Amino acid sequence: MTPGTTPHRPRCNQGFMLLETLIALAFLAVAAGLTLKLHQSRLDFDRVSTDRLSDQFMIENIAEQLSVVPYSDIPDAVSSLNEDSDVRTEIEPFESGSVKGRHLLISIESESGPLTHHLWRFEETP
Repeated sequence: MTPGTTPHRPRCNQGFMLLETLIALAFLAVAAGLTLKLHQSRLDFDRVSTDRLSDQFMIENIAEQLSVVPYSDIPDAVSSLNEDSDVRTEIEPFESGSVKGRHLLISIESESGPLTHHLWRFEETP
């Protein structure tokens, strides 16, 4: 080697180190992207689950309200509930032996699918 010339070896090592750093950064970017996607999908799942639970509580509250309404006032209460909320309630009369009553089917269209609740009210006996 003559005086004043620099060896090429350190320059070659710097090139490999730069390549290794770029590969490591690419892996880091991919890992960060996957982590963010997983986190977002988990948040979406939690939001849908929370909305479904909220809808279930709404149906349960309506069923509880309808369970204390006097039997003769059920059609009026159902029609006012149908007008005031997204919940749909259908009334079907039924007979079981000597007992008559009404079957109330309370339903709502939730983001994750339909939810229903059945409520049977028996005719009041004097």
